[in-house]
Amino acid sequence: MCISNEMMTEIKSTLTQFGKTTNNPVPILKDCFPNLTFLRMSDADMGEPPYLSLQDYNLYLLDGREHCVQITHNLEHATGVVVTQKNT
Repeated sequence: MCISNEMMTEIKSTLTQFGKTTNNPVPILKDCFPNLTFLRMSDADMGEPPYLSLQDYNLYLLDGREHCVQITHNLEHATGVVVTQKNT
């Protein structure tokens, strides 16, 4: 399942609304978007700029269409989202 612009807007809204209530928003995101893959990683482990930077989180898009998963900036190829908490 690829991620649409509307879905990314909903993900952003969900993180903005519920992100401050938890240190790990992935379970909330999985409940709200059960057909998507969400991973939580350290921002220091990411080697490129995020697809979307929010106040508390950075979002990276996963492309899992091929044998090896990779980061993409193309929503049409995105099959999941990596959520990293910003260092404050």
